[in-house]
Amino acid sequence: MSFLVILVCLILQWSLNLTSAPYQRNWAEHYVTWMRNKFAKLAEGHNIFGVIVLALPIVIVSSLLFTIVYHLFGHVGYLLFSLALLWYCSDVTFLKQETADIFSQSYKKIFSVLFWYFVFGPVGLTLYIVVRTLQTYLFEQKYFTVLLGVLDWLPMRLLGLSFALVGNFGAVFKEWFKVLWQGLLDNHMQLNSWGDAALGADKNNAEQVILVRRALIVWLVVMALVTIGIWVG
Repeated sequence: MSFLVILVCLILQWSLNLTSAPYQRNWAEHYVTWMRNKFAKLAEGHNIFGVIVLALPIVIVSSLLFTIVYHLFGHVGYLLFSLALLWYCSDVTFLKQETADIFSQSYKKIFSVLFWYFVFGPVGLTLYIVVRTLQTYLFEQKYFTVLLGVLDWLPMRLLGLSFALVGNFGAVFKEWFKVLWQGLLDNHMQLNSWGDAALGADKNNAEQVILVRRALIVWLVVMALVTIGIWVG
């Protein structure tokens, strides 16, 4: 059912222009300040303790909320709650207009969110969003940066491979395979490189948007096939 939630979410956002951008809040600063007052050791940074104490409570609360919703409102309530979370974390409406740094933005607002929700469900998506948000605010804490690199490793490379499939395959695949096993490199710089290689000489914003849309279609087709395979199996 994850694919149906994704499909409904994207259709609502695109057709009705329902973006969650006006409702986004900078909760990380207040949350970190409050937690640091409770756990002084967090102020030291550069240790795994900070990652666990900051990220784990939100993930646990999220898991409990979804469990409660499921028991109170059943499967339909669970799916609607999942839809609300996915809508809040994603945004495809920005593809309707010219956008700077479109490859990184599309990964952040679409592909990474879809990957973590489809593979690991709403709790997995919560974990990813929490780590990414806290890393942006606490970029000096190396464990958040390393953990985010780990979480981004697979979906980032899948998106790069998607660019190869819908663009200049030879040029992209050569660069993609070259860095496939190079560890936690600067993922976003590499993603921009793959996107540019996929477009070749046509690197204007309109062509970039078309490339991202085609990659999104590939992802939706693959997710649909996986879902059908699970249902049939």
